[in-house]
Amino acid sequence: MKKLTTILLMVTMVMTLLMLTACNKDDKGSINTKEKIENLKLPMEKEDLVDMNLYFDASKDGSKEELGKEERLANKEEFLGQLIIQELIKGPSVKSELQPILPKDTRLVSFSIKDGIANINFSKEAKVEMTKSKENACLKGISKSLSQLPGIEKVQILIESKNVDTLGGNYDISTPFDSKAIDSRLIKK
Repeated sequence: MKKLTTILLMVTMVMTLLMLTACNKDDKGSINTKEKIENLKLPMEKEDLVDMNLYFDASKDGSKEELGKEERLANKEEFLGQLIIQELIKGPSVKSELQPILPKDTRLVSFSIKDGIANINFSKEAKVEMTKSKENACLKGISKSLSQLPGIEKVQILIESKNVDTLGGNYDISTPFDSKAIDSRLIKK
């Protein structure tokens, strides 16, 4: 009986410790993520570029199967930035209690980084009416997710290659922004 009580006590202590650790809201996770990104080495990486081989149909008349290789170089941070945005569009994992920040049918039209600004070009499905808190979470989520990359300081959002004043009707995003500046961009109605 003592052995069972001791085991139950230990399991309870471990579970309590795990719950307390999981509830910690320090930003240690993002620090680890930043370190992982900085130390990330992709196959065939040369400095800040990723060398990729893409294979396309090389048959002359379409009658026989033949592949041809085309070599492409991609900017590592742009590659990772696109991946981050695609994951934000995909939404949180099924097991998560978190809510998506972008509409499901949103598509990423293009992504680039220039002078520390991530230029995100979304499809028209990204622009929908949102509550203030939902749009705030959306804009901060995009900005904080991308600012993990060392070369990104601000974000500029476009819809179908056009500048927009707002994404959800509550915040001015007509110029590049970072997560700290969102609250000051509330549109007075």
